[in-house]
Amino acid sequence: MISILAAIYVIISALPGIPIIGGKGKIDLSASIAPLFGIILGPWKGPLATLIGVFLAWLLPPGSPSFHSLLFLPAPVLSSLVAGLMSSRKVRIPGWTIASCILGALVIGWYVTWVGQKAPLYPIPHIVALVLVLVLGKWSSQVLELREGKEASMVKRSIAVPIVSYCGLMTDHMYGNLTFITFAELFMSLKYIPGLPAIFMMVLPISVTERLLMTVIASLIGIPLLKALQALKIQL
Repeated sequence: MISILAAIYVIISALPGIPIIGGKGKIDLSASIAPLFGIILGPWKGPLATLIGVFLAWLLPPGSPSFHSLLFLPAPVLSSLVAGLMSSRKVRIPGWTIASCILGALVIGWYVTWVGQKAPLYPIPHIVALVLVLVLGKWSSQVLELREGKEASMVKRSIAVPIVSYCGLMTDHMYGNLTFITFAELFMSLKYIPGLPAIFMMVLPISVTERLLMTVIASLIGIPLLKALQALKIQL
C-alpha cells in the first residue's frame, strides 16, 4: 500500500492541476491527496508513502529538482502526518494532541517572524484548523480509525474527512509560508521583501479559496475511497 500510494502521488503530481481563478498559479492535485494518505495508512505509514511520493515527484520529470523546491518537500508530509494523527488512536498518546502541537508550533512560528508581527491576522484560517483539531480531534479518530474494524456512518465520515483534510492542508500551507519567509531572498528580489506582510494579506483570500477547493477535492476522493476500503475489508 505504501508503494502503491507513493506511485499514485507521483502520477498525480504530473497532472497540470487546476488554475486559480483571480490569481496566478494552480491547485496542486497531489498536495490535495496528501491528507488521505494519513487517513488511509495512519500517522506513520501515510507520511512515509507521501515522503517517497513527493521525493520521486521532485526528482523525476516533469519535476524540478532544485534546492528551492527541495525546501518545500516536507509540506505535504506534514499534511499527511497531521491527518494521520487525527485519524488514528494507535499511538502512545492521543494522536490529535500531537497534531495540535505540530500545527500550534507552526502558528506560533508565524508570529515569531517579522512578517507575522506585521500581519497578525493572516493565520486566522490556520487558527481555525487548530481549533478543529482541539475540539474534534478525538471524535475524528473514532470515526476514521479503519484499523479498528468499526463501521462509521456515511454521514459521520462525510464530516470527518473534510475536517481532517482541511487541518492537514493548513499545516502544509503554514509550513510553506514559514519556509518562504525564511528563504525569501532565494525567491524574490530584495527590494520587494519589505512588502511581504502586505503581499501575504493581499493573497490571503486566494490562499483560503485554494485550500478550501483542495479540501473539497480530498473529500470527493476520500469519502468513497474509505467506504470501498471498509467494504473490501482491506487490512491496513
